Amino acid sequence: MLCQEQPRPLFWPDQTMSVLKSDRLKACGKLLSEVPAVGLFDSECSDKDAEALFALSYFAMEEPARSRRGAAARLHTLESLRARVLSSLAAEMALLSPDEHDLWVRSVLFGGRHYLSDPETLRPALSLVRRLWCGVRQENGQLVLTVPPQLRTASLLILAGEGHRKVREIVQQVFDRIDTSLYLLGVISPSSPEQHLAGLLAETHAAGRPDLIRRFLHACCEFAYDRDGRAYLVHPGLAEPARCLPLLAGSPKNPPGFLSMDEQALSAASDSLADLEDPLYERLLCLTLDVTRPEYDAEDVAEDLFILAKQSASLEAMEEVLAASLICLPTKEMRLALRDLYSQVPRWFFLASGVLQ
Repeated sequence: MLCQEQPRPLFWPDQTMSVLKSDRLKACGKLLSEVPAVGLFDSECSDKDAEALFALSYFAMEEPARSRRGAAARLHTLESLRARVLSSLAAEMALLSPDEHDLWVRSVLFGGRHYLSDPETLRPALSLVRRLWCGVRQENGQLVLTVPPQLRTASLLILAGEGHRKVREIVQQVFDRIDTSLYLLGVISPSSPEQHLAGLLAETHAAGRPDLIRRFLHACCEFAYDRDGRAYLVHPGLAEPARCLPLLAGSPKNPPGFLSMDEQALSAASDSLADLEDPLYERLLCLTLDVTRPEYDAEDVAEDLFILAKQSASLEAMEEVLAASLICLPTKEMRLALRDLYSQVPRWFFLASGVLQ
């Protein structure tokens, strides 16, 4: 997804990862509620409906800008869009994000309908809609994801194939590496995972599809752009990337890349960080587990504080976030645990100077 923050005073209690995540899920829910009632494969779908569906799809994001302006825009027929979707189905299924794949499989196996009662399903559902695979219905005030019969039948055959299983293993491996890299670094360039994944897919049925690789990244990562239009993948807890990305341009050296460490070195760095952070996390969690407010989750609060430390929030701001999450005043032990977390958690490299304090 695209992060679109406007410059404003940085109030850390309003910029925790859990708040940012909640805001994104609300935005996904709003977009899903505005999806056209007619799906691409519905019998009542017309060319006019197809144009509206195209406008919300990944295809529209990928069209050259000049083809989307005014009278120069190319019209899209129902049959042409259906053909584009079906021709790429096997490769695109193989390159779904893990959350998309899980939701797609469950929807296909359980009759082509899935109630979006879990907020965590909203983002992958929106991405599946943007692939023009699914429709959305409102039933008793609840969103329901629907899968057309044509795609369910084809998907069952694809899911049973060895080629699909092979690519899914590759995709999961790359996803895990992106996730680890973002936790270690905070920001990475999308070009590195794109090239890495393209190389791993070279001998598979999903080879030669940079468009589908970019869709995969949009489905599972947060994108932000600097003032020069350069794209970055950012950690979902990074508050206001628009403030932070200019620091990269002024850095004396380029940020560590996705491929700057091999698999073994990346794993070793992750394990080393876990050895440092896990005791800090467990200590804070044990102290706050029974005294967090009902609307908060203790694990989320602890994670929020770790991510704030990584982006150089001040100790005072972190104390404010902690206090707001509790039904009591922070104890001396809690404040000491938070101070140790603040002083020991490594900062993301481009914020290590504490410029956002």
